[in-house]
Amino acid sequence: MAHCPSCRRREGKRSGWAISWIVSLVFVEYLDCVHVMSIAIDFFPFPPEQVRMQLAGKAGGGMLTTAQDIIKREGFAGLYSGLSAAIARQMSYTTMRLGFFDEIKAFLAQRQVQENALTRSLSAMTAGACASFLACPVEVCLVRMQADGKLPPEQRRGYKHVGDALLRVAREEGVLTYWRGAGPTVMRAMVVSTTQLGTYDQAKVTFKETGLPDGTSLHLISSLTAGLVYSLASLPLDTAKTRMQSQAAPSTPGGALAYRSTGQTLMKIASEEGVGALWKGFGAYFLRGGGHTVFMFLFYEQYRALARSFYR
Repeated sequence: MAHCPSCRRREGKRSGWAISWIVSLVFVEYLDCVHVMSIAIDFFPFPPEQVRMQLAGKAGGGMLTTAQDIIKREGFAGLYSGLSAAIARQMSYTTMRLGFFDEIKAFLAQRQVQENALTRSLSAMTAGACASFLACPVEVCLVRMQADGKLPPEQRRGYKHVGDALLRVAREEGVLTYWRGAGPTVMRAMVVSTTQLGTYDQAKVTFKETGLPDGTSLHLISSLTAGLVYSLASLPLDTAKTRMQSQAAPSTPGGALAYRSTGQTLMKIASEEGVGALWKGFGAYFLRGGGHTVFMFLFYEQYRALARSFYR
């Protein structure tokens, strides 16, 4: 049956819109991956230091002492242990988190839900929880690869790269080990996303109301604010996550793990090492997290503007 010219034009417009939307989506995801990978590489020397400091507890030194110890034991390459896992984490967790956040806000906007501090926080919290749970296997591999050099030589796992780590964890300890420490991982991601994404969006609104125009200055001061808030709020959960994910399986069948849940881990660290141990490694954490936050949002705003112009 022949279609009228107007029908064909409407079908052409619909198919053209669909192709444009798919190309735009792929383009945005590609830009997200590029910017989070570049940030992961730039700030990577700080995470291994932070993990070692969190595992050391009272016995550990400061950031410079830890860095010197890593270089002495493993050479400068030790500062980049687990780089492949860090890139994989950024490509999975960070990309999904940013994507989910925008999609949830767009979903609420379509249903005419008024945007405010509460909706921003809830959107960020949901995005962080979903992304962190899905990316938990990579997170486990990252923590183990960064902590490996601290173990005695006979106890080191010696993962070659993130692919090797993923295969060996499943083969040697079971697939469920991928989600060991999922509780604090998800809780940390909810806190991080709320204090990072939510705070950034709210800071932009607040600083705009003071007369600061939209642009690089606004993005910079908003991202610095978000980086500080997120670092202070999330470090205790990050410490608990690190302790839980880095511990080895019990040496005897049926034996108990030293760190079994988020609450138990936080209480154990605070009671045995002092409350301050929950913020152990804050310097390295803030340099990494704060710097990552600033560059993430600066790049993100530029890439988003580019993607929007491409889509239009």
